Amino acid sequence: MKKALALSLALLLVFGLIGCSGEPAVTNPEPEDAPESEAVTPAPAEEPKDFASTIAWDAEYDVVVAGYGAAGATAAITAADEGAKVLLTEKAPEGQEGGNSKYSGQGVMGTDDADALFKYIQGMRGHFTHTLPDEMIRAFADGAYENRQWLIDLGADANNLDNAFGSGKPWVWNEYPELEGADHCICYLVSGKNFDGSFYYLLQDNVEKRRDNIEIWYDSPAVHLIQDPDTKTILGVQINKNGTMVNVRARNGVVLATGGFEANMEMMANYLQQPYAYVYAAPYNTGDGIIMAQEVGAKLWHMSNSAGYLWGFLPPGAERCLTVTPSLGILVGPNGSRFMNESTSNRHGRIDIGGRWISMPVPLPTWYIMDDAQVSANKIIRSFSDGNKDEIEKGWIIKADTIEELAAACGLDPAALKATIDAWNASCAKGEDALYGRPADRMFPLSTPPYYAMKLGPTMYNTQGGPQRNERAEVLDLAGNPIPHLYSAGELGAMWPDMYNGGGNLAEASVFGRIAGRNAAAPKN
Repeated sequence: MKKALALSLALLLVFGLIGCSGEPAVTNPEPEDAPESEAVTPAPAEEPKDFASTIAWDAEYDVVVAGYGAAGATAAITAADEGAKVLLTEKAPEGQEGGNSKYSGQGVMGTDDADALFKYIQGMRGHFTHTLPDEMIRAFADGAYENRQWLIDLGADANNLDNAFGSGKPWVWNEYPELEGADHCICYLVSGKNFDGSFYYLLQDNVEKRRDNIEIWYDSPAVHLIQDPDTKTILGVQINKNGTMVNVRARNGVVLATGGFEANMEMMANYLQQPYAYVYAAPYNTGDGIIMAQEVGAKLWHMSNSAGYLWGFLPPGAERCLTVTPSLGILVGPNGSRFMNESTSNRHGRIDIGGRWISMPVPLPTWYIMDDAQVSANKIIRSFSDGNKDEIEKGWIIKADTIEELAAACGLDPAALKATIDAWNASCAKGEDALYGRPADRMFPLSTPPYYAMKLGPTMYNTQGGPQRNERAEVLDLAGNPIPHLYSAGELGAMWPDMYNGGGNLAEASVFGRIAGRNAAAPKN
């Protein structure tokens, strides 16, 4: 709390929010030689000012929403529909907004039975019953039940929602079918297909339809929250608008929807025990909302959880990585040995180890080893050239005539890699992976030179941690009390403490985006 107060005062002084003479003011001082009989009449006291009136505001809105992903767009749409004047401020340049929402699979979790989905989400929290209250799950399940009609109200075609992939029925996507209520976990696709950005673009269209009530600032990251030091109420946001710091008043509320921290390597190291990771979708997700929330005394939760890991390949000079499914060969760590069943079932980056679904281990670096029989006949990544010829020529895929030469090119011990491949080939001949149980029909020997290797690293769909919120989308302080006028939605401080089902983050952006937008828009005393 001292830090928050110090920050508030520092901001006021540095950015000219209040004046400071450097000396205490004295009104009508009494002369030292004044006669005792002369009375000094004190000047009338000035009316005390509330803290907000001491700020030099550059702009005022009813609601300020930080972040133009699915959560921010939903909050802005909802607040505008409540009659609020909204500022939607975004860190990325125009055209690069959207965070993870634009690049995700576009499935929005819903349900035909809120009570069943409630049970399913309860099951997915595993042993983390103390970090996800039932009230949050109830709000999510009830909101997920409303998602189908909400999408239709926004303009989605009901036929697409109910005809996923041309199947003639909604997409029941339950990554944990063994849990109670799993059969009622539905993921709605706006176009009936996935990975086409259709859900996010639907939200953008609806923001554009409300531009009379929604103003958008691009290249304008929210930097600090402006907080009353006495009441702890959030009064507005300090925004770096195209290089100029401005103070924006939020009369009714602020919604933080700035996404996670997957592009912040320091946070990745501190919170996820991962010294680096390849960015898959959101290079602007650097944990800004986490820092802003901490400055005003917010409590953090779920910082060690993520929707990952996956395997990523980062082309030289690229901003975003390409995901890899390592089904053609084997994976080895820096010691040249295998460490897992490469074809194991992957539930959003979680694999079954000892009966518990945990984040997939990712040795750094990991090498994907293949032979010519597989590389010449298959594209390693869908966007690669036929036979991967262009990528081999670019050096993205390392090529060598012998296993020992391949090991040297990768910085691996030649004897260790040779022993690993010999053991693998023997397992393929037997049709049994005694080490990790890879199915025989997915085992391919590495016996046809030349040999190939790709350097892979960890990537993920998104992080989950951030400031804790309650079922009203209010951000909580260290004591568990709401910070007045501060709300959050989406990936920033997501509700998932353990297992995760696809479509859950977009559903949370939708459900808590609506709750946050509605509550932030409500007039305050």
